[in-house]
Amino acid sequence: MLKERIEAVRTLLKDGNEHVRQAASRALDKLSTRFGIEKFGEALSSDDVLVRSRAVFGLSALDDGRALEYLARATADSNAGVRANAVRIIGEKKGVKYIDSIAKRIGDPDQTVRTEAIKAIGNMGNVAYLANLLQLLKDPDTGIVTTAIAAIGRLRDARAEKPLLILLTHPVAEIRSASAAALAELE
Repeated sequence: MLKERIEAVRTLLKDGNEHVRQAASRALDKLSTRFGIEKFGEALSSDDVLVRSRAVFGLSALDDGRALEYLARATADSNAGVRANAVRIIGEKKGVKYIDSIAKRIGDPDQTVRTEAIKAIGNMGNVAYLANLLQLLKDPDTGIVTTAIAAIGRLRDARAEKPLLILLTHPVAEIRSASAAALAELE
């Protein structure tokens, strides 16, 4: 298995040939990352929410597509904190391949998860989700609306101009302010 492969390659670090040692070192870096990703992936199945949370943060430190794959699975975790952190990390890493997993979280029952999903979509810059964000402008939660407005601004899509102009007369100051800022970002 992977652990045995790592141990076998590790013996080459003492090889008499410098090129062999360098190749072994590069191989160990890759194998160790893969081993770590698998261990973190297994930890996401734990019954202990703390173990799952630590796994999400461990995966966040790894630059590998498989780490993002595990994080995408964690966006459906039973714990809102785990879901929110997985969504946030994918958004920060611009894991566009997993944007559908993020978009599902826009309707999450937890406000923090919803907020992170909205921010992630804005960070990824995928205008295909503009309609999803525009729907959020009707949300009763001011925080969700202002987060959606900021994400819409980051998309820079001129189709958002009319809905944002309408919000300039909204009774809530934060919404008017966010709308003005987002309008300045549009192309």
